[in-house]
Amino acid sequence: MPSPYADHPLTDAQQGMWFLERLSRAAVYVDPLTFRLTGRLDVLALRRAIEDLCRRHAALRTTFPLVDGRPVQRVSEQVEVPVREADLSAHDDAEREAELAALLQGDTRGRFDLAEGPLVRVLLVRLGADEHVLRMTVHHMVTDAWSWWGVLLRELETLYAAGLDGRDAALPPPPAQLPDLVHWQHTWCEGPGYARQLTYWKRTLAGLEPLPQLDVARPGPATGRRSTATVWATVPRDVSAALDEVCTHARVTPFMLLLAAFQLVLHRHTGAEDIAVGTRAAVRSRPEFEKAVGFFVNLLVLRIELRRDDTFRQLLHTVRASALGAYAHREIPFEKLVEEIRPPRRGRFHSLVNVLFSFQSTPELPPRLPGLDSRLLNHDPQTLYDLDLVFFEEDGDLRALLTYDSSRYAAQAAAGLLDEVCDVLRAVAADPEVPLSTLLAVTTKAMPHAG
Repeated sequence: MPSPYADHPLTDAQQGMWFLERLSRAAVYVDPLTFRLTGRLDVLALRRAIEDLCRRHAALRTTFPLVDGRPVQRVSEQVEVPVREADLSAHDDAEREAELAALLQGDTRGRFDLAEGPLVRVLLVRLGADEHVLRMTVHHMVTDAWSWWGVLLRELETLYAAGLDGRDAALPPPPAQLPDLVHWQHTWCEGPGYARQLTYWKRTLAGLEPLPQLDVARPGPATGRRSTATVWATVPRDVSAALDEVCTHARVTPFMLLLAAFQLVLHRHTGAEDIAVGTRAAVRSRPEFEKAVGFFVNLLVLRIELRRDDTFRQLLHTVRASALGAYAHREIPFEKLVEEIRPPRRGRFHSLVNVLFSFQSTPELPPRLPGLDSRLLNHDPQTLYDLDLVFFEEDGDLRALLTYDSSRYAAQAAAGLLDEVCDVLRAVAADPEVPLSTLLAVTTKAMPHAG
């Protein structure tokens, strides 16, 4: 039976990812989630549940072949998901963990064949009779954070439970599919909203200069093969609670406060007062897109003018105005802005920003599978940006994950930057009225480049 969807064009964001992945020749946009499962696992029921997810969502059956030299999206009627199984139960504890780490790292580096597919794969590692590690990896061109946490994992719970009981899951069909987003975006870009938002962004980004290289980066252009690394931090709970109070009184969101702290650190290490960073924003304004699987994300540019004689609270108001303006004009694809504005070349491609900041508001709840305790394992994401900082809440803690270009930053320098952001947060939790000049003087500055 043929697919109900004809070949259709890529969204602008997908075109950008497709081009950059071909250019980098690396697995840049793999999107893995890894869970440790403790308890009695029914492998057959798990396989069937994953297959059912693919049957339900066109995005998981999508490939990107070339037609007349240009990529198109093609949805297949069915897809066979590769499930790789490995048994490490015979190893001792140290060997088992080392082998597991090697398997996960190898999977992260594995590229997808965008033209042939499938763009989803599964790695299941048996550590013991009642202990497994489940790694599910999907290409980012067909998924995003909400697709994982809000849709796929929640449906996996229902499908796996139904499979154990031998019954139909009775899930309603998805109200929209990835091709519906493609159609909506292309239609929107031909309407009046595009011109209005383009006018806003041209005015907002006029005269924007590239953010200078941080003084803790390795000097000169990046050399050798590009690679990424990560560093984690956890904000103490008393500090996090105090920051919530600051947000309430200043009428800002946690995203705005955390961004302000990060931009202050960027100012310290670049000397720039005109600071722009990118942030990922969901494009799910239409109700039918809420339960759809696909890449429903746009990149927004948040630009501020930082004045050292302001207080931190005044900086919060500046960041708030920038964020509200950006989110009110979120529909225009970032790639369209790059085409229209033609910013200076950064490395091998043009971009408006080389630093990203995000606050992951989607609750990261592991799948609740009957008879199993499921725990999320840390994983190392990929990025094409020099610095990519994400804050999120996990088990009541405010955590930060900094992914960085390790050809530009030594591990010590990256860890120092993240520590510095946390120092700023501690200081403003105690006194949000502190002048920025004082804040810069009393908080620890990251060490210069080393290594």
